[in-house]
Amino acid sequence: MPRKGIGVYKAKNGTWFFKAWIFVPDDDGGEGRWKGTTRRGFHTSIEARRVRRQFIEQSELDRAAHERRPARERITVVELIDRYLAEATSMGRLSVKTLFDYRNYFDSYIVPHLGAVPADELTRNNIADWQLTLSERGSVKSGGPLAANTIRLARAPLNGALKYAIRQGLIDSNPMTGVSPPRKPRKIPANWIPDQARHFLAMHEGERLYPVWAFLMGTGVRIGELVSLTWDNVDLDERRVRIQQFTSTLGYDVVPSSSKSRDAVRTIDIDDHLVTILDEQRTQQAAESPAAGYKSSAYVFTKSRGGPYHPQYLSKVLGRISTEAGLPRLTAHGLRHTSATLMLASGVPPKVAAERLGHADAMLFINLYSHVTPTMQREAAALLGSSLFD
Repeated sequence: MPRKGIGVYKAKNGTWFFKAWIFVPDDDGGEGRWKGTTRRGFHTSIEARRVRRQFIEQSELDRAAHERRPARERITVVELIDRYLAEATSMGRLSVKTLFDYRNYFDSYIVPHLGAVPADELTRNNIADWQLTLSERGSVKSGGPLAANTIRLARAPLNGALKYAIRQGLIDSNPMTGVSPPRKPRKIPANWIPDQARHFLAMHEGERLYPVWAFLMGTGVRIGELVSLTWDNVDLDERRVRIQQFTSTLGYDVVPSSSKSRDAVRTIDIDDHLVTILDEQRTQQAAESPAAGYKSSAYVFTKSRGGPYHPQYLSKVLGRISTEAGLPRLTAHGLRHTSATLMLASGVPPKVAAERLGHADAMLFINLYSHVTPTMQREAAALLGSSLFD
């Protein structure tokens, strides 16, 4: 060990300074080291000696604490992932759907590239190289480039695991900090204009799935909200529907899930057309229920033999029949975007539209549908000009 200090000195300008050796702990779990330090600008030698003594005493305390610190446990990224998901599952920190997606991202995009790396040796360069590899040949299916949005999604669970590692004292800092995600390209959600939406509904009026398409466009609900809607949440007299039951798909399995956001549980007003459509839907179910083998349920939208629809089945059918109708191909989520676009284009205030669709953040909703707002801006300008100058 070096000498703890080598004295107090007077500078040429009349002030005093000291030189001392202090112990610097190693944050990575090493032995630490001694470092020479100099402090200047003291008015008297007494003041310089006092501060020097404090430095040396604190250095001794740091060294003693460092020597008592137990050796840090070292685990690989794949071991860290398993612990993180186990803790998230036991504590209920993540929904069933999110846990399923996180495990898929880990297995597909993270473990093959970073799984064997010790968690405490993961660096920013590792993260940057990993993102670059995914952008060049990260696709599991084709071996080609992975979409920027998928890379951004894959970052989320890795970031969560590294934050967990910090809480557990396995690492000191998050190497993802300072590594920017790939830029997400601006993409306008696919949707239909009013004429296309009316044309589609007119073509399929009277068919079994017509109530499904009409309800999706007329309310803007998510497909997981539609398939789990039950009659006890429908009040046709008050023309209201309560959205409070949700489902998600894990692969092809449909499971109950928690709400997507804090505003997902909501009450939606419906117009006279949807009231009539739902009333006819209930009448049709009552006529079908006596049939042998009918699966009785409380769901609003059911198959001919009873029981709810599968979300992926509805999206698949919609994609096929929209193409057959000569319209842009949409999934069930595309009808939700259509509903949002039609509301904004019709002058519905963005905040009201966001609440109707169950968006937690109205500003994010406005940004998502900013392609609609230019028309609203022109209308606002015309109305304001009329008030001022006409």
